[in-house]
Amino acid sequence: MKDFIRARTAEQIAERRNEIVNACEQIYMEGGFDAVTFKAISEKTSFTRPSIYNYYATKEEVMLDLFERYFVRWYGEIFAATDSAPSLTANALCKIITDVSDRYQNLFLMFSDLRNIEEGCRIERIAAFKKKYFEFNDRVADLIARRFPNTSAKVACCFIEGLLILFHGTYPISYLSDKQKEAIKAAGGTVPCRTFRQIFYGQMVRLTGMLE
Repeated sequence: MKDFIRARTAEQIAERRNEIVNACEQIYMEGGFDAVTFKAISEKTSFTRPSIYNYYATKEEVMLDLFERYFVRWYGEIFAATDSAPSLTANALCKIITDVSDRYQNLFLMFSDLRNIEEGCRIERIAAFKKKYFEFNDRVADLIARRFPNTSAKVACCFIEGLLILFHGTYPISYLSDKQKEAIKAAGGTVPCRTFRQIFYGQMVRLTGMLE
């Protein structure tokens, strides 16, 4: 039986939550949304299943923290690259976002489950995450205003909306299940063979083409 000692300091709490999220990441990548349970997490951590409730109310809240971890790291790399560029063309921005996104495909996998994840979270937890998302939107708008000053506010808004659609749609299109492929063939269609990067880059070319 595992010995559980309650975390007392903010640092200890952060360490415990990080351990839980790390276990969640491994389980999710191996088995998907349904595989993540507190029981499965307890088997990969120093926690008993009941003790996990001291840190998270639901498995979805653990997954939201994992999603936020990916999201913050992803956009942090993007803005680090754009901020360090002495000049930034639309093509350069397209390549930066594509390169970073290709390295963070796990984030885009989680985008396909985001609605289910948020449905299982408390409002205050979702709101805390949305602040990160709005921070990203604001930074994109600021980037466009500084680097592409002839772009209208309306076009900048369309660019951000286009990114959101791309976030949710790229992974499911890039990684069809065997059943989906079989159904496409049975319907007389051709199974798409473009990679995640190819699809993402193609759409980013269209989006960045709006910037002036």
